[in-house]
Amino acid sequence: MRESSNDGNFDARARCLEDRVYGTDKGHIRLALIQEDLRDFLPAFPGGGLKVLDAGGGTGRFARCCSRLGHRVVLCDLSAEMLEMAAVTNKDAAPAGEITLLRLDLQDPAIRDHGPFDLVALHGVAEWTAAPEALIRHACTLVRPGGMLSLLVFNTDKLLLKEGINGMLAAARPRRKQGGGLTPPGGLPPRLIRDLLAEQGGTLHLQSGIRIFHGFFREIAPVLSREQWLAQERLHYRQEPFAGLGEHSHFLWQRPPSTGRRL
Repeated sequence: MRESSNDGNFDARARCLEDRVYGTDKGHIRLALIQEDLRDFLPAFPGGGLKVLDAGGGTGRFARCCSRLGHRVVLCDLSAEMLEMAAVTNKDAAPAGEITLLRLDLQDPAIRDHGPFDLVALHGVAEWTAAPEALIRHACTLVRPGGMLSLLVFNTDKLLLKEGINGMLAAARPRRKQGGGLTPPGGLPPRLIRDLLAEQGGTLHLQSGIRIFHGFFREIAPVLSREQWLAQERLHYRQEPFAGLGEHSHFLWQRPPSTGRRL
């Protein structure tokens, strides 16, 4: 589902993302903390049985985590390359639940035929599109009443901080144009996302910062292991001012229930 004004999908970046992001320490920390947030704020998440939409789910790492818990997952993405990688890994991993792979844009009406969704995951997708705010609003409409949106967005406040520390604050604005790299062109500051979600009604249960310290400086001594980095991030990622300074901002938003039922 990853698309932008400059290219239609992530076929050309599929292997690069898997090798340089998803399969690295940064990807491990990101996935681990997202799952911890869901376990703590979505009571039904650890027990399985939810209908999950993994929007722009790429190679399926989050989808497989959900499937292992017994959730039924629909993964949609526009990248044929990523979906092929997901299909191969899903087969080898033999996840417990069901994962349906769809080569569809999130805004395709056919997505609704597979719902309603108890949990919609929009992780690192909106910032690669031409209209990230519109996509987030649309994702909110795919959540069933009383269901949850798990939203992860590249944090432009953190980018400004990093550029300022390195003496390149002016270079961070205006927003960078997309090239062939892995820095998203359409990230958003957390305050704008909070306002956007408030417009939709419902309840914002959590804002956390994913990867506050990891990768902030190019070199660090002593070298920390993956689990040491994760433990260090876990200490502060839900506490301000650190929660607003993650490389990505993670939000858990619940759509207003139409009845008294809650997840």
